[in-house]
Amino acid sequence: MNLTFKDRMAVAGHRGDCYNYYENTMTAFKMAERAGCDMIETDVRLSLDGALVLIHDHVVNRTAHACGEVAKMTLEELKALNVGDTANFEEIPTFDEFIEWIATTSLTVNIEIKEYWSSDNEARCIECIEKVITLVERYNLRERIVINSFDAWVLEYVYKKYGKKYALHGFYPYNEMMNVTLNPDEYLDCACIFDNENKALYDYLIEKGIEPWIGASVTQKSKLDICLKYGAKLITTNNPADIIRKLRER
Repeated sequence: MNLTFKDRMAVAGHRGDCYNYYENTMTAFKMAERAGCDMIETDVRLSLDGALVLIHDHVVNRTAHACGEVAKMTLEELKALNVGDTANFEEIPTFDEFIEWIATTSLTVNIEIKEYWSSDNEARCIECIEKVITLVERYNLRERIVINSFDAWVLEYVYKKYGKKYALHGFYPYNEMMNVTLNPDEYLDCACIFDNENKALYDYLIEKGIEPWIGASVTQKSKLDICLKYGAKLITTNNPADIIRKLRER
């Protein structure tokens, strides 16, 4: 997979264009594409009845102005919620709806699996991963997706079952992830650096053949310049148009 572009830093819209629009909505995704993003980052969870839905939190309280756990709500119940405002009704998208749209674009996708492993959530975790992969394969998008999680169990599951078939994205230093049992050097294709002004972290990843990426905390042009100098290949941002403008001004 061509994760990034050799001649410039790639830009991913964090939950779409979530600075100007409601996060993880089809509007935010489409406006991130319009702003010029190369990639969309989004979060996938399972509803009570096994539907893949795009929402960051494990509860709907913050984004839907309602109360309830995603895992305890049916797709019908989730679809009835408004994650926009009174003037702009926005549904929680399904992964099916999202990936059908992605297939009509040239965008790549960073899919963050939000079902984390525990002894009583293992079955749901696996179900989420496998349903994501099934849809990716149905639309022939394997070369355009990255699977991402703060739970190394998720990444290790994909690696153990599928080898290097799917690009895997983690976080560095590796103690930012939970349930690490394998050395992530073995399977990661890219990693988001938390201490993004620490050159040693970039040097380590580059030496291991892992692309250094940076996250939404990088907003200032001066900090962006430092990250680029150290070897950052992609930035995930809340405000794609702003970052794209700053990159063009360099």
